[in-house]
Amino acid sequence: MNQTTKKQHYIWRNYLASWTKNNSNKGTISCLRDNRIFAVSLMNIAHENYFYGIKELSTLERQIIHEMVINKTTGVQREANESWLNLYCAPFDLADEVVRFQNSIGLPIVRTQIESSKEFKDWNIEYIEKIHCQIESMGIQYLQLIKKNDLSFWNTEKGRNEFSFFLCNQYFRTKSMRDSVELVFTKAASTMECFKDICPENMWLPLSLIFASNVGAHIAHNFSIALLQTDSNYFIVGDQPVINTYATYDMHNPPVDVEFFYPITPYTAVLLTTDRKYASGKILKIDTHDVEKYNMLEVRASKEQVFAKDSTQLTYFQLYSFDNGTKD
Repeated sequence: MNQTTKKQHYIWRNYLASWTKNNSNKGTISCLRDNRIFAVSLMNIAHENYFYGIKELSTLERQIIHEMVINKTTGVQREANESWLNLYCAPFDLADEVVRFQNSIGLPIVRTQIESSKEFKDWNIEYIEKIHCQIESMGIQYLQLIKKNDLSFWNTEKGRNEFSFFLCNQYFRTKSMRDSVELVFTKAASTMECFKDICPENMWLPLSLIFASNVGAHIAHNFSIALLQTDSNYFIVGDQPVINTYATYDMHNPPVDVEFFYPITPYTAVLLTTDRKYASGKILKIDTHDVEKYNMLEVRASKEQVFAKDSTQLTYFQLYSFDNGTKD
């Protein structure tokens, strides 16, 4: 590995390209942040240094993940969840195996020698980043079909499974979701003894992959997909692009249902829903009122940034406070 990716994006740049001036993943986009509207390169938004760098889980942290999400599933889904956890832990587990093997053949090595090597550090920085690149490569074919108003992939099990998993990864991989997961564990530590010796920042990445797998499987088997289109009113998009339209942003009052909205371009979005009025494959032209409703939901879900094709669309939201969406 010649060079590590220091600046890691938690929103896929190829996805945001549809909102740039020239529809390029190297283009500029209109951004609202800290009450300022400005044009910025996609390279310089929705990123954090080493955002996907993995951290070793303690025995207790692995046990809690098992108890929380793996042991509650069965069959193929449980196997998938265990595979995600094992995959995340693989670099450190492999280091243990190397130590055991070398000691067994009389060439002793201590684990810190492996962990301090540049190769090991670089691998841990890139590991999850590369997994997301593979998920994005799988999802791009479905985004291309949606842009052509083609939802026929939802009629196949493979199409439903792959697109649902892709979409749920875009939902759980963000900075907003990371901070929410860490906050849940931090608050739990104040009242539950078993959470006092864990590091929430260690756990969010494997949990995000497992949650995406679980929720994606549920959506693929139980939801319909509809295409929403607008001619003259653009969809905006936030730094939490996939949103649950039932979200309450209140830890004490969880949402009563799940319905995912995902803008694909400024003119097209998909709705994954159990609402019976949306037949799978349905294409709906929506009016200004509905566009404004979905745009406000995008803003409410956003952590720090909102993006638009045209900067004038963002002026209405300048007085809006981000991070769980409360008006000033």
